[in-house]
Amino acid sequence: MEYQFSKSPANRAAAYALRQAVFVEERGIDATVEFDDKDNDDRLYVVAYAAPNFPVATLRLEPQAEQVMRFGRVCTRKVYRGHGIGQKLLTAAEVWSQKHGYTQGLIHGEVTAQGFYERCDYQVIAGPYDEDGAPVVVMTKKF
Repeated sequence: MEYQFSKSPANRAAAYALRQAVFVEERGIDATVEFDDKDNDDRLYVVAYAAPNFPVATLRLEPQAEQVMRFGRVCTRKVYRGHGIGQKLLTAAEVWSQKHGYTQGLIHGEVTAQGFYERCDYQVIAGPYDEDGAPVVVMTKKF
């Protein structure tokens, strides 16, 4: 598995394609909600590639104030779930963030994914509340 941290058009396209498949097509989230103003040419994405040109998981890195990195739009292709890829992707993003001066991870995760994030050592600090039509909890982890 190769983890690519990049703002390049090709890496962005891979991230968008995964999000389209998982969030829009599979989960039924409206594309105008899924793709927002945070998706721009300056946004950094990490994409896990099972083979060259075959993305299987992604997340969006969103720097916050005071050395906090928010990890957003985390998703894995359906057939690749349950194999630890999402956890490895999140760990790679945490390591990258720590190397770049961040000391804490922040996630606004859907309640349905709360167990996954708890297994990754995130703690709920707020919620649940409605975000884009789904119940969400705010979770953090110190690096």
